[in-house]
Amino acid sequence: MAPKVAKLGIMTAMEEEFRLIAQTFGFTTSREIGPRTFLSATHNDLELTLVAARVGKVAAAVTASLLIQEFDVDAIVVVGVAGATDSTVRIGDIVVADRLVQHDIDLKGVLGYQRFDIPLLGVREMRSCDRLFGVATEAAKRAVSSPSYINGVQNFSKQSPQIHAGVIGSGDVFVCDPGERDSLSAAISDLKCVEMEGAAVAQVCVEHGVPFVVTRIISDEASGHAASDFGAFIQQAASVGSERFVREFVDVLAARN
Repeated sequence: MAPKVAKLGIMTAMEEEFRLIAQTFGFTTSREIGPRTFLSATHNDLELTLVAARVGKVAAAVTASLLIQEFDVDAIVVVGVAGATDSTVRIGDIVVADRLVQHDIDLKGVLGYQRFDIPLLGVREMRSCDRLFGVATEAAKRAVSSPSYINGVQNFSKQSPQIHAGVIGSGDVFVCDPGERDSLSAAISDLKCVEMEGAAVAQVCVEHGVPFVVTRIISDEASGHAASDFGAFIQQAASVGSERFVREFVDVLAARN
């Protein structure tokens, strides 16, 4: 069992999600570090620090490092959007990662390493904290049953949102080709979706011994056919879902502390 979480870092990639979550918790304290704004507040006896990392593995890794080193967080939760790689995962669904893989790292056998191996850690998959995974799963269940989220998703999908657990792949490339998507799915067992930040955060957390979990809302099928209006999807569905998920995550975590 992971120790009690007193200080929680909350990471988004996009400003839209960041702003809506900030409004919900009424953050009043802010600190600027480089190009990022870190907002802090206390809710249900938890010290929360919220930040928008921006897009990409390097930006995410820098942000996670700052949360750990400057704000001394006990755990990090990552929210945002992703493209589905599994045919059972649809637009509006929520994926909770039990493991994360950097799908764009490939040393091609150099020094005995294989594709997806992370040399510094000697692993190819990084596991989410079991306790936080449980909290995130419960929070996702509550989020997908929220009328506000269901209404937002209905503008882009005829199906009710579902939750999934499995592998999330991260890389500094926007996967939008069906062939590339299917190739990754064949190479990475139980791959549910791909994005551009989660596994970088996971590596930083593993190196520092900080528990983490990554959750993603599906915006497209990683095929070049994104939701009819990606910007509208972010505003009407993804941001709403991320805000609802974080709200529920904080409440569940506080109750289980």
